[in-house]
Amino acid sequence: MIPTPEINFNRTPVTLILATLVLALEVVCTLDPERRYMYVNGYRLGMWWWVWLGELWRPFTCALLHGNLIHALFNIYWLAIFGPTLENWLGSYKTLALIVLLAYISSLAQYMLGNWFVDLSEQHGLVGLSGVVYGMFGLLWVGGWHRAELRAICNEMVAQGMIAWFVFCIVATYLDWLRIANIAHGAGLVLGMLIGMAVFKPRQRWLWALAAALVSCLMLATLLAAPGHPGYEIAQEYKRRLRQRDELLKAYPDLIFDENLLPIGLDELTTDEPPLP
Repeated sequence: MIPTPEINFNRTPVTLILATLVLALEVVCTLDPERRYMYVNGYRLGMWWWVWLGELWRPFTCALLHGNLIHALFNIYWLAIFGPTLENWLGSYKTLALIVLLAYISSLAQYMLGNWFVDLSEQHGLVGLSGVVYGMFGLLWVGGWHRAELRAICNEMVAQGMIAWFVFCIVATYLDWLRIANIAHGAGLVLGMLIGMAVFKPRQRWLWALAAALVSCLMLATLLAAPGHPGYEIAQEYKRRLRQRDELLKAYPDLIFDENLLPIGLDELTTDEPPLP
């Protein structure tokens, strides 16, 4: 039996505020499709290589946006199932921290690993709360092995459904039916399960906690540097051109630059320069 979402703002404000925000953003984007592009790129909320230019909020804000209304409603439903249980158990502040951590790790994993060997012109950003949802599921799934009240929420039917959907998404992506962030699903699930093992396995708590911390630190470290990733390399090139521009402006205040930050009229500096997207 699938559990019923709990609606109680006093007890679960983080879950309900997040669900409302996600729904509101998607409704606006559905009614006005141009806003979707504006939110992702104009307001810089989608995940993209600009994260290496100081826009560190992107791995979280991209989780608030979705590709369509069905995508958003699916995630909101499971957020409303898993979120209240976690918030009643952990409290609102810890739940918020967990959501933010899961969003960062799942989004970074998808963008980093999914695009590492993909040319920048063919790369895709990502949106969606699915990584967070699978992280919540993973934590509660492990918790259900040890606590009856958690097993009532993440019961056998729920677990089978989430795993089946996980597998279907991989198959659908492989067959090119849909474009799905499977790495984000997997990263959220693994981190959620590691946290669950750290909480519910007292004899091996330190080992599982260390594993969860190591996975988190490794992914968060990519915010600082990811040598070899096309997005990171183009960000470094962009920074180099900014420094070049600033140095040239000091020497030649009247220079005019094109959209790629290259000085117009100085042919010797524009030769063999890779174009920016």
